[in-house]
Amino acid sequence: MSTREEQKHRTRTTILRIAAEEFDERGYAAVSLNDIAARLHVTKGTVYFHFPSKSALALAVVDTYVARWSALQQEMTRLHLTGLSALVWLSHQVAVGYRDDPGVRAPLRLMRESAVIDGDLPTPFVPWIKTVAQHVVEAQQQGHVRDDVDANIIAWQVVASFFGAQELSHQLSSRGDLTDRVTTMWQLFLPGIMAPGVALPDLTPPL
Repeated sequence: MSTREEQKHRTRTTILRIAAEEFDERGYAAVSLNDIAARLHVTKGTVYFHFPSKSALALAVVDTYVARWSALQQEMTRLHLTGLSALVWLSHQVAVGYRDDPGVRAPLRLMRESAVIDGDLPTPFVPWIKTVAQHVVEAQQQGHVRDDVDANIIAWQVVASFFGAQELSHQLSSRGDLTDRVTTMWQLFLPGIMAPGVALPDLTPPL
């Protein structure tokens, strides 16, 4: 990559980071490209060079979430995590992201506001539900989860519980207690679906 290309890449990455912070804090409708340019101390034309419209910028921010999701799944594979261990690990990694990183929070807010954005955005929560269901099935095959539970129903409830915890933690503690709340979620949830005699996986949240 040439020096000029590196500069373009850095500028684009910085625009995406600032846009994520703005969208996370204020929502799509309240943010303008002028706001992004002002925060970067550049002209609006510089932002337009990389993103021809606000909706294109919003779509690019959402794409970064998809990339992060793929990276988490790859890391989970590298660590050889499956079943319940994979679910607990993944939920804590996402919780840390929601707690610390506007680049994780903004895409979900944008997906919820898709009605006012010109472009096709993914439906929120669907990848989560699919992934959770897959790992519940894995856990059933491993003998860790009862065969009589419906993996898709469990997945819906897990995702609803996680994002409910995320929202309450956001409103009540600025997400400061989110990882602990996710641990409590699993402590309450897992005994109801696990096979008799199976020990709980490690629920220790990351720092």
